[in-house]
Amino acid sequence: MGAGVRGILLSLALAASSMLGTRAHADPLRVGHDHQALAFLMSLPREWSGTSDRDCKTYEHKNIERLSRVFAASAASLLKAFVAMHGHVTITSAHRSQQEQACVCEGEKGPCAGRPRVVKIKKRRLIKRSTSRHQTGLAMDVRAGTGTDAEFACMHEFAQLNPQFGVRFPLGRRDRPHMEPVAVRRSNVKIAMVGGLQQQVTPCTTMSIMLVDAPVD
Repeated sequence: MGAGVRGILLSLALAASSMLGTRAHADPLRVGHDHQALAFLMSLPREWSGTSDRDCKTYEHKNIERLSRVFAASAASLLKAFVAMHGHVTITSAHRSQQEQACVCEGEKGPCAGRPRVVKIKKRRLIKRSTSRHQTGLAMDVRAGTGTDAEFACMHEFAQLNPQFGVRFPLGRRDRPHMEPVAVRRSNVKIAMVGGLQQQVTPCTTMSIMLVDAPVD
């Protein structure tokens, strides 16, 4: 190996080392935000929605941990603000594996991404399964209060009135708990990740506080 090639390889190695060093200094802050977001989501009540034939347990710690870190930070920021202003929310589903998605679709009413469907192509019958955003860690199901129409309407409006959190409920009444990230500018994502920033939060206009199942003393 010639001296010129050795010099190029050495330069590349030094550049890679420098990049790793920079990431090592930056990562603790990012890791801290990730941990706070996941810890908050795990602190919320979590239970089966009851809309499928059986409890597929897609709300457990493992399912929260598999969420996209950026989405988890945005969702945690919005839900934290929503709980502080309007009260009770429950996570009913987060990330799902392919098997968990198929389980959720058992007994689910209407279209379901994990349910096999027959497609005819040139006289051939193919069985296809579409992929849910839950499977990519970019969706979470959240119930507002006791799950009344008014409570879901409040949560949806809250997300619309506070776009700085980068979260939306794109399916509306067709799938009211379904939350996804908004395709936002990079600056919006950064805001959602930094929990220390003070932001102007606008309450929903339909309700002031969510209902709860448990009696209040």
